[in-house]
Amino acid sequence: MAKFDKSDNVKVILATDCGSTTTKAILIEHVNGEYRLMVRGEAPTTVEAPFEDVTMGVLNAVAEVEELSGRKLLDENGTIISPAKDKVGTDVYISTSSAGGGLQMMVAGVVRSMTAESAERAALGAGAIVMDVIASNDKRLPHQQIERIRHLRPDMILLSGGIDGGTTTHVVEIAELIAAADPRPRLGSSYKLPVIYAGNVGAREPVSEALTDKVDLKTVDNLRPVLERENLGPAREEIHELFMEHVMAQAPGYKKLMEWADAPIMPTPGAVGLIIQTIAEKYGIEAVGVDIGGATTDVFSVFRPDEKTPVFNRTVSANLGMSYSISNVFAEATLPMVMRWVPFEMDERDLRNRIKNKMIRPTTIPQSMEELIFEQAVAKEALRLAFIQHKNFATVLKGVQQQRTIADAFEQSSSGATIVNMMTLDMLIGSGGVLSHAPRRQQSALMMIDAFLPEGVTRLAVDSIFMMPQLGVLTEVQPEAATEVFEKDCLIHLGSCVAPSGRAKKPGPIMKYTIELPSGTVTGSLQHLEMKKLELGVQENGLPQTARAILEPERGFDCGAGKGNRIETELHGGVVGIILDGRGRPFDLSTLSEKERVSHLKKWMIELDIYPQEKM
Repeated sequence: MAKFDKSDNVKVILATDCGSTTTKAILIEHVNGEYRLMVRGEAPTTVEAPFEDVTMGVLNAVAEVEELSGRKLLDENGTIISPAKDKVGTDVYISTSSAGGGLQMMVAGVVRSMTAESAERAALGAGAIVMDVIASNDKRLPHQQIERIRHLRPDMILLSGGIDGGTTTHVVEIAELIAAADPRPRLGSSYKLPVIYAGNVGAREPVSEALTDKVDLKTVDNLRPVLERENLGPAREEIHELFMEHVMAQAPGYKKLMEWADAPIMPTPGAVGLIIQTIAEKYGIEAVGVDIGGATTDVFSVFRPDEKTPVFNRTVSANLGMSYSISNVFAEATLPMVMRWVPFEMDERDLRNRIKNKMIRPTTIPQSMEELIFEQAVAKEALRLAFIQHKNFATVLKGVQQQRTIADAFEQSSSGATIVNMMTLDMLIGSGGVLSHAPRRQQSALMMIDAFLPEGVTRLAVDSIFMMPQLGVLTEVQPEAATEVFEKDCLIHLGSCVAPSGRAKKPGPIMKYTIELPSGTVTGSLQHLEMKKLELGVQENGLPQTARAILEPERGFDCGAGKGNRIETELHGGVVGIILDGRGRPFDLSTLSEKERVSHLKKWMIELDIYPQEKM
């Protein structure tokens, strides 16, 4: 693999993302003192028969970039030219991959809600799909656990358990279970399955005795050295190393791709998580990112529960997606929950047929306004359910003994409470076809607002062409280029949502506002169940315009400074502008009659210009 020095003078960057169906390539150049995206190309991924060589898809995508940019990137032998000189070659080539199903792992721990959950967090943060979690207390008999390990054939297993200096019995029993299963890897029959041990240091020797002959055992620092602290870094790094060394090396053509790349190839979701973390760290903000695909929905978050240390979490909702998994969304959400977002009646049998058609023809797109409204209603429920799963997973460490005072007795928080706080959230970023390619940007904004129900003041954005994976791996070699392109070319700034939190007991105003827009100062009052849109756009350089705002919530409502307290803040604009959401939090449509629900939905959609008015 080529060595890369971050101090190198980098002017041209080529990056690819080898997805399960499509390989995307982007070209970034340093022009007029800043890094900008120049062109993007794509081609079908070629990891399966008849080609069985991932580099063919990469070369096809790069050839399209060559054609569009006029820059020669490939030599006569089909190798990427490096370094760059004039209009030839690139200084850096990097790649991510989820081809061949991505990185599939099993994790194991002693207690399901403690060490096993820490192991799951480490695997998800590294970009893996977690196929199953084995724990001493998961209510399965040993022979059922052994059968499960044999049946799933993961790419690797992460084993954790016990705090340093604690009991070793249970973690050794799990190691013996894995040994009894004698697991075989999914790809390649000629090598042993990698197992990472990240548990009690006192159990290293007996765990090694149980596993060494059966698997390729790697040992790293304990994930949970003490109950009060997680140490996920060493396990995540080892997962990346083994992903490169074992999983990628077995997939067709990856050895060649690894030789071309100037940085380790990263699992696609791990790279997306990295760019979200980088942006949150650079600006000191709390952020949530979501990527809704055909089969799965990934949610990423960075929150600061103690106001200092950022905590990163990622979850994969493997059964929530917009094509292959759309039937699961419909079943899990239920028909009434999907239909509450639709402002007209639809025949239930017709709806179920549409859902099944989408599942068997996953690449189809809505052909009528009715179909589009229904598909976006399903998307809202998929996002909502995925976010519920994320909130249940992104928690304060479980099992930690907390000292409680009399004052704490009146608080609801406890060990295991979620760290997701919508009032302190600064930015919500959407990605995936249904959000990135919505016919109108207002539709993307409303889908995210309805699904995530942000509180106070929250910025909204979508990834324009799903560049986040390539930019994530780029943060490892050229963070400045990654953040510049992310802000200026990757993100479409939608604007800001202002949503006072609280319940209204009767109709009437819930917030007064004064906003100094470039076109003049606007003052007004936001009524309960009202939504308003104010114009605040983007500057010539693509960054959002800003406006000073004074928000004065009524008693019982909170905009971020406590109930009834006025705040002065800065609002960011975008292609949609500022959305004032007076529906209250928590927001519940079930309190309205059918006639009121339809009437309000139509009003909101007309006010925000969601769909053409003649269709409403």
